[in-house]
Amino acid sequence: MTRSSGSLYSRLLGPAWAQLAEPLHVLHGSSAVRAHGRFRVERGRHPVAALVAGLMRLPRTAAAVDTRLVITRGDDVELWSRTFDNRRLETRQYVVGDAVLAERFGAIEYRFRLEASDGSLLFHQVGAALMVGSLRMRLPAICAPAIDAREGPVSARRVAVSVRIDVPAGGRVLSYDGVIDIEESPA
Repeated sequence: MTRSSGSLYSRLLGPAWAQLAEPLHVLHGSSAVRAHGRFRVERGRHPVAALVAGLMRLPRTAAAVDTRLVITRGDDVELWSRTFDNRRLETRQYVVGDAVLAERFGAIEYRFRLEASDGSLLFHQVGAALMVGSLRMRLPAICAPAIDAREGPVSARRVAVSVRIDVPAGGRVLSYDGVIDIEESPA
């Protein structure tokens, strides 16, 4: 059982960390994580959503996509590499302000408050910004992509993931959901 009291997520959640189910402790508390699974992926059909998905090189619609996740942790940052078939999505996660998780994907930074609920982890978006170098320009809600995400326990080393990304002018850009199996850490 791996529980790192100094992990990024344990620091963000504080006492609520103890409310997460064990597979979420493994996913968010281990020094390095590798996981795999199969996800249902759906891109939005509105022209604005399709344009955004294409520009961001997001995965294409598929009923069952081979998915891999690799999380590499540093002192104050986590690098998340998600692969959906051959489409790679890489993000960087770090803490900002008062217990807020920031996740940067290309030039966009999303900010979330985390909540532990019935063993699951909920991501409540509290902002988005365009980043140019160290310059941060907050995006107004009327044009900012909105992310709704949740992770929940399935079994000892399995986690259900559900993510939905919407834009105000075009609805859903992308949604994906499925179950990942956390691989054993190398000895």
